[in-house]
Amino acid sequence: MVPEGSVMAKVILAKSVRAKRETDAGYRNITSRILAGPAQGCNNATVRVLTIRPEGRVPRREYDSQRIMTLLRGELMFMDGDGSTHMLGEGDTVIVHPHERHHFQNDSSSNVRIMIIESRGRTPLAALTK
Repeated sequence: MVPEGSVMAKVILAKSVRAKRETDAGYRNITSRILAGPAQGCNNATVRVLTIRPEGRVPRREYDSQRIMTLLRGELMFMDGDGSTHMLGEGDTVIVHPHERHHFQNDSSSNVRIMIIESRGRTPLAALTK
């Protein structure tokens, strides 16, 4: 039972979220769907799903937030902050710390899907589960 005055859970159906083509510098063959974020009433984190088509890439950069990325479909090359590359498969997860430069790209001939969860501001993701 939900305590009086509490807000009920919000259900967001992925199929109801329209994909947006990423057009920022360095992005190639990427569409993004934001499943949860401030616009959906989630102020502590953003959850997005990227579809990366063949030869698609996300530019090497760093973010202010911690990011957790889980590969949902396909294979993806990930480059970490030290410049080491890792081939990721379905279900593999990467935790990237704030200000760690990273990059990923799809060298395969199939679409790749990845879920990214990032903290808002300086809130560590671990604190969001308490």
